[in-house]
Amino acid sequence: MFTTLCELKKLSEESLTRQPEEVFDIICKLGEGSYGSVYKALHKESGQVLAIKQVPVDTDLQEIIKEISIMQQCDSPYVVKYYGSYFKNTDLWIVMEYCGAGSVSDIMRLRKKTLSEDEIATILIDTLKGLEYLHRRRKIHRDIKAGNILLNTEGHAKLADFGVAGQLTDTMAKRNTVIGTPFWMAPEVIQEIGYDCVADIWSLGITALEMAEGKPPYGDIHPMRAIFMIPTKPPPSFREPDQWSPEFIDFVSQCLVKNPEERATAEYLLTHEFIGNAKHPSILSTMIAEAREIRESQAFRNAQQNSNNAKTFGAGDGYNDATMKQRDAGTLVPNRDGTATAELVADLGTMVINEPDLATMKRHDTDPMDTNRPKYRPLFLEHFDKKQLGPTANGTLTADDRGAEAVSVGAGIGGGGAGAGGAGAEAGALQRALLEEGNFEFYESKIDFDLV
Repeated sequence: MFTTLCELKKLSEESLTRQPEEVFDIICKLGEGSYGSVYKALHKESGQVLAIKQVPVDTDLQEIIKEISIMQQCDSPYVVKYYGSYFKNTDLWIVMEYCGAGSVSDIMRLRKKTLSEDEIATILIDTLKGLEYLHRRRKIHRDIKAGNILLNTEGHAKLADFGVAGQLTDTMAKRNTVIGTPFWMAPEVIQEIGYDCVADIWSLGITALEMAEGKPPYGDIHPMRAIFMIPTKPPPSFREPDQWSPEFIDFVSQCLVKNPEERATAEYLLTHEFIGNAKHPSILSTMIAEAREIRESQAFRNAQQNSNNAKTFGAGDGYNDATMKQRDAGTLVPNRDGTATAELVADLGTMVINEPDLATMKRHDTDPMDTNRPKYRPLFLEHFDKKQLGPTANGTLTADDRGAEAVSVGAGIGGGGAGAGGAGAEAGALQRALLEEGNFEFYESKIDFDLV
């Protein structure tokens, strides 16, 4: 059993010393996060619903420990809370706050809709408060996007997924590692020239465009190409600016300043007019309810489909609609008395079971151990027995022999020349013998024999 050193708020020390299955009931899988799968779980003792990330220990443990360290140091209503950890078999169980509405990205995907300007402002104000909290503590999230902004059922936004988060040193030295999602990366992150907390502000501006238009700029191109375009192209903006207020356009433009020294901070953006006009989180209730209904409907359809599949594969003996025929005699095994063979052959059609008379290849008794049977000899060899060549002492044919043989073969194929009558008949017999023994084909052709 393994627990991290943290100030426990909901889980008691006694709970953390027991097996996680004794403390929680896993309800369902919520999705995939960085380095692991996330599940919805019920804390048995309190009845509180929590989220549990199960991380295989063969992943990068250093990154997992970093995520836990960042979370356990945070205590903000705008950052997902961390409650404790278990080490179970080959998995690390990280117990976190459950946000019932899911991520902003999930809500857009389920509803197949982008967000309105009021909805975006309400989400961004909580997101900025979360970033302000992190940045004051010299922490960089480094992966701000709609998929990492979670909403609870009341509509409050919280920052999640700290799998790539980093902490600055006491001197606020700039980091030089390229970590994050390419489309949301700040230019200085891609160029590896060092960056600080305002790299999250660029990502926030891209996230605002994502919520307004459904995807980030350059989202249609390959990520590697986007990595080259982001530092070299002008800052992105709205595809159709006429649809948005000047305040929203100005807010995004202040986030997407290529020079990090001139980019606005989270603290400053909280005073921006666009954020100042943000409405109460209750305006998100309709959006959250719609997404929940769609999610529940999909879960019901999936459960119904799984139930139908189970009925199909679990049918009784009378189920006759299968693609393979049902037989009482077993799987293609005829009775020993042979009574089932004819029936099987009739049913199977193109399949023939051990019927030598119906086989496509002729069978010859060629068992070398059977001395009572004459040795098998192909019929076409009888032709050569009748037509013995006359070799000389050194194994070559004489001129007379070659001439006679040439005349014989020529007559057999061409049908003319000296001895055409008798030799042609012999060649015809050879042709018939060859045709009987195998798949030989004879083609009409003219062959000239040099008899000189």
